[in-house]
Amino acid sequence: MQSVKLARMLKRLTWLFSAIFLVVAPAAPAAESDDAIAYLIRGGALELALKRLNEDQARTTGEEWVGLERRRLELYAANRQWDALSQRVDGEPPDLPADFRQWALMQAAQARLAASDSNGARRYLRNLLWQQQLPEQEVASIRRLIIRSYLLEDNLADAQAGLLRYKQDYDAKGDAWQVLHAEILLRAEDDKGAFEVLTGAESADARLLRQLAGLQAKLYKPQDVLKESAKLLAGFKANRENRRRAYALQAEAALAGADEVKRMTALEQALSLPETSSDKFFRVQGDDLWTAYERVAESIGNDAKLLVGDDEAWLAKAKALAAKESHKARALHAFLAQRGEDPAVRMNAHRLLADSLLADGQMETLRALYLKSTRISGPEAVPVAVRYRLAEIALAQFDMKLAATLLKDLVEPPVDEDANLWTLRRARVLVYVGDVGAAQLLLMELLEKQKTMDADFAGHFLQVVFDLQTLGRHIEALTLLEKLYAKTDSKSLQREILYWQADSHAALGQNAEAGELYLRSAVFNGNGDDPWGQTARFHAAGSLARAGMAADARNIYAVLLRTTPDPARRAQIERQLQQLWLNGQPTTP
Repeated sequence: MQSVKLARMLKRLTWLFSAIFLVVAPAAPAAESDDAIAYLIRGGALELALKRLNEDQARTTGEEWVGLERRRLELYAANRQWDALSQRVDGEPPDLPADFRQWALMQAAQARLAASDSNGARRYLRNLLWQQQLPEQEVASIRRLIIRSYLLEDNLADAQAGLLRYKQDYDAKGDAWQVLHAEILLRAEDDKGAFEVLTGAESADARLLRQLAGLQAKLYKPQDVLKESAKLLAGFKANRENRRRAYALQAEAALAGADEVKRMTALEQALSLPETSSDKFFRVQGDDLWTAYERVAESIGNDAKLLVGDDEAWLAKAKALAAKESHKARALHAFLAQRGEDPAVRMNAHRLLADSLLADGQMETLRALYLKSTRISGPEAVPVAVRYRLAEIALAQFDMKLAATLLKDLVEPPVDEDANLWTLRRARVLVYVGDVGAAQLLLMELLEKQKTMDADFAGHFLQVVFDLQTLGRHIEALTLLEKLYAKTDSKSLQREILYWQADSHAALGQNAEAGELYLRSAVFNGNGDDPWGQTARFHAAGSLARAGMAADARNIYAVLLRTTPDPARRAQIERQLQQLWLNGQPTTP
């Protein structure tokens, strides 16, 4: 019986056959260029928007060109293409309007800061300062960015010198200035000074830093910072980066207040959110959470009078806590994963820790613990039980390089997973990262050990073959398809395999072979009048025409014309017949 997968493929081919014969409708009138690009950006098609920009700029000049150039730089910034942005600014014509040129240089400076390139940022900022007739407010902003560039590279001396000169030249006010001043003071370990500088500032950065400075200067009690950070979190619902920083603040307050459980849960939440690479004051790492887990576990163990080495007692305690206090159970599992006596217990503890985090929706926290921690030397060193779960995450996120690293030598499948399907998954990941040779070896071994292959498994197998065809690896695909054909006794599957073989021969330019296989697929176990057969015969005619067998192609098209009632399809067949006739006529000089 044909599988659901094969039925979907048949449906796709039926649609494809219909689409082949449709008469192409005239294109709708193009929208205004700028509006069309805006729609593409809002829709997430950034590459297509850039293509439209290239086309439009090539036929415009003057103000219209400058407007499109502005849109281009905004597009690079939205796509975080920092290098492309700065390189584009470097290559712009020198005679652009002064106001645009100043704006573009500022975009390039901010792009280099975002890329952690302090020297590159200062190059653009100094270029801006050399510009004539800049408003004083813009000069002040440029100088603040120069100071920030020094902070980015931990050059505190130059940052402080720039700060003093700035204070001498300006009546420094405003949240942006207060935050910058406070960051320098915090780097210089002047927590009280940073706290005072931030008085009255209301931006998110300022409020977070003021709480941190007050905590470190012992001007705020840890419990008060915990309460205030909870209020900040309530206001940061739409900003995931600020939520991470607020949780990091909570973790610091909990550490100062010796609240190990609160610190552990705050770290879990912080690590589950996006990290800001330039954030120097609210940075949390997987190592911090490992340490917090151990401290909480030791506290629970002491209260329960558990002995280190009595693995079963620790596991029993974790099981008792799992239902209502999963975070505490995770602490015990993390403790056993690191310090359990029995290797089997350690492996099981790693699995239970991973499963608990995933059950609580903390996928990124799991990644931070095992892929961004000094306790794990690399993806290959991740315990096997966790590697399976991390590989699933990587596959879901289309991080095929990581998935391949995690899966490459995992020969045994996870518990309760079919071994053959597991091998197919490994092979498909290897195809995605370009290791076709290793994938081909796995697939051939899989075919060799199969006496027969049911249609459902063959449908999964074909997905990997399709990937090879997409990559243009048609010779490898044909080898696999030939062996797959011999392994199955499903007539519907054999008919389909013939079609995919024909596709690969056609892609290799072997048109006669392709035409033969398309026809075999068309009339396989029938007369070929069904949708699949019609599609296959149409492709067969095209292949035979390209192989120089025009008479055979005309015969096939003629049969299709007699059996096709749809006017649009008939028009397309007639067009193919006309082209065959015209291509066969001699030309006159």
